[in-house]
Amino acid sequence: MSEYLDPTASVAVPRKTAPRSASLDGKTVTLLDISKAKGDHLLDRIEELLRERARPKAIVRKKKPTFARPAPDGLRTEIVGATDVLIEALAD
Repeated sequence: MSEYLDPTASVAVPRKTAPRSASLDGKTVTLLDISKAKGDHLLDRIEELLRERARPKAIVRKKKPTFARPAPDGLRTEIVGATDVLIEALAD
């Protein structure tokens, strides 16, 4: 587990990352497109590799409305409630 500063808070607040899964087998993996250009291309390739190299229970695709703002509360709640592993794409 690593510590980082959350830049989305009004004052930088130390946060810890979630523990990493040892395996993706049997997990629901969400691929989050943050709406940057070509992010969908990156996620397409990641999804392809996941299907070749792992045995996830499901791969779910989600997309933020804009990269300029944090994900809306509803989207975050939806992801947290149905996801074991989240991969977020950033590309340009």
